[in-house]
Amino acid sequence: MAGLLNSGKAREWQRRMERFEEGRQSVAEFCRKEGVSAPSFYQWRKRLTQRPAAAEEAAGFRPVRLAGTNGPLVAAGVAVQLPGGTQLQVPTSDRRALRLVIDTLARADAQRAGGGPC
Repeated sequence: MAGLLNSGKAREWQRRMERFEEGRQSVAEFCRKEGVSAPSFYQWRKRLTQRPAAAEEAAGFRPVRLAGTNGPLVAAGVAVQLPGGTQLQVPTSDRRALRLVIDTLARADAQRAGGGPC
């Protein structure tokens, strides 16, 4: 399935989902306009929303929220706020160190939130 999600068809559906999110149409109206079936719409929406989680899990990362315009900005770095409330600012110049810090922080945050080790 990973190969399928990297295909041109997946990119086409990703763009289609972005158009849907930008509009204010019902799924039925949108599908009629796009010339696709509603079952295909729901199937691709499910596939595309599952893809990032699977990729992050395979890489050993867990979902995080990167701070942007609504949070602190770090020059040449990244600011991270984990779901358990832990916050971190790390320069991105050393990718190995950045990954180590995030992995370690994610484990500590999961334990603090009562989820046990990652």
